[in-house]
Formats: sequence, C-alpha cells, structure tokens
Amino acid sequence: MAIFIDSSIFCAYANIDDVHNKKAVKIISEIVSNNHGKVITTDYVFDETVTVALRRTDKKKAAELGNFILNSEILIAKVDSIVFQHAWELFQKNHNFSFTDSTIIAFMQLFGINKIATFDKEFLKLKNIQVIDF
Repeated sequence: MAIFIDSSIFCAYANIDDVHNKKAVKIISEIVSNNHGKVITTDYVFDETVTVALRRTDKKKAAELGNFILNSEILIAKVDSIVFQHAWELFQKNHNFSFTDSTIIAFMQLFGINKIATFDKEFLKLKNIQVIDF
C-alpha cells in the first residue's frame, strides 16, 4: 500500500497564507504517521514544489520545505525514461494535466499506486486514482 503526494499539498503546507494550509498540515501529519502506507513523490514534484514555494513565499521557506521533504520518510522516486515516455504519451491526449501531472499519473499507473493526496481537482476525473479526502 502506498500514497503519492502532489506538490499542491506541500505548497499549501509551507505557506500559512494558503487557503488549504491547515488541511495540508493535517494531511502531512497523517500521512507521515504512516496511516496510508509508503509515502511517495517524485523528483519532478519536488522540483515543482520548491519552485512554487519560492514564488509564493521566499527562498528561505522554499529551502526549508525542500529540506523537510528530503529529511522526511517520504520516498522521492526519480522519473526515469519509461515513466517519462508514458507521461509524454498521456500529456498529448485530450486532458488538462501539466506535464508534471502527467508524470504523476504515469508513475502511479506503472507502479500500481491508486491513492494520491492533492488539492488539484483534475485528479478527481481519473477513474483508477483515488484522491484521498482528509
């Protein structure tokens, strides 16, 4: 059993002004306490997370968030060429996912992960992925 964490959770967690901050803190706490199995994200999500955190807060908070993720029990998987190729195929189909989101879907499909923690409502449209509602 595993759960994938999207950047929307991490960014809301780091930004006290985000409308989802309190919920994100609760989600991270619950997930890290191992209530949902292994906790996974990818290097692409890490990149997106610290970049968005930098834009919305400042360099210090973005670095603190990055260090929090790196020093936590969250597994950061690398997007390899197989995931990348599958993501590119998904990206070109008719949906509104970014390429990073397409890498998430590809990764989850290839590794049999069906749960995701995200505030991105686009993921609700996918049949084989369960958006965890905390």
